[in-house]
Amino acid sequence: KMAAPRALFGVLLISAGAADAFSSSLLSSSFLPGTSRASLSLSHRSSAAPAGRTVAEGAVGLDMLVDVPKQVLVTGASGRTGFAVFKLLWENPKDFVAQGFVRSEKGAKMLEKIGASLGDSDSIKTSNAKLRALGMPADDEDPDIFLGDISDMASLAPAMRNCDALVICTSGVPKLRKTELFKSILSKLIGRQRMPKFYYETMPEQIDWEGCRNQIDVAKEAGGDHIVLVSSMGVSPAKNNGDNILNKIGDGNILVWKAKAEEYLAASGVDYTIIHPGGLLNKAGGEREIVLGVNDELLDAYESLGATRAIPREDVAMLVVQALRHKELVTNMSFDCVSKAPGEGKPTMSFAPLFEALS
Repeated sequence: KMAAPRALFGVLLISAGAADAFSSSLLSSSFLPGTSRASLSLSHRSSAAPAGRTVAEGAVGLDMLVDVPKQVLVTGASGRTGFAVFKLLWENPKDFVAQGFVRSEKGAKMLEKIGASLGDSDSIKTSNAKLRALGMPADDEDPDIFLGDISDMASLAPAMRNCDALVICTSGVPKLRKTELFKSILSKLIGRQRMPKFYYETMPEQIDWEGCRNQIDVAKEAGGDHIVLVSSMGVSPAKNNGDNILNKIGDGNILVWKAKAEEYLAASGVDYTIIHPGGLLNKAGGEREIVLGVNDELLDAYESLGATRAIPREDVAMLVVQALRHKELVTNMSFDCVSKAPGEGKPTMSFAPLFEALS
């Protein structure tokens, strides 16, 4: 892929005393044949300000930039919901520059299958460094995929650099041992009810609270102006208690830690949107009517609204992307989401009215 400053068009930045224009090399080649996706965006917080001037001093009104795609980092991008979000952003390059944060090579390969890149290999980076040391031109390929751990803020920082928004899709995932599954099946065969015992490889406290807090801190430090957190229904005080089955699973108290992270985000000073999905379905999106609510009211009222307590992951991903598109409608808001069964109601196609009805 070609390396170039990220922009769709040459953009005129209006300064206090004069107008500085980007050179023609800043023209996006996204509309030209043979051009890579890596050259699509120009960060609103680019470090390429004139010597002695910060970007803020050298240009004002950056929010007035037209047709500059929003650079978005998706964490947990190889998870089932995170991947759905990343893929949808990736498929809309005119509006978004998608970057994914994953913790393993296996996760990175998932993103590579749809065209994302880890950037230059170490050998190419070394070669380019030598060329630059000799005064020769050498372009580096910016990565779309970042490997790291949300417990390590140092690995998060490079991924968040220059991003406009952060989408948090990381979450503790309970697992079931094969022996537990066998015991549950056996109990059912002999007419006994038995709740299988789950476990976490990493407890929700470390992922849903501490890891989430790290992500919020890094985004704030990097100057990100919107954080979308995919959380869960059941975090309201009325539902988030010791009797909630989600808190009992693996003794993880997952909703307790998710609620703590939400409170931290709300107090961070960064514009945020929190999405609380119901049960997540591995079904196709765009085929159901989406129903929104607040404060876990849908957990009790979903039937009266003709809805279910579940929603496809792909529809959650669409809600995330639409929240990024319509930030002004969902800033500093949290909402719950479920869907009607296929064939019940009309598939949701317009999201602005859905968001407007929340306020």
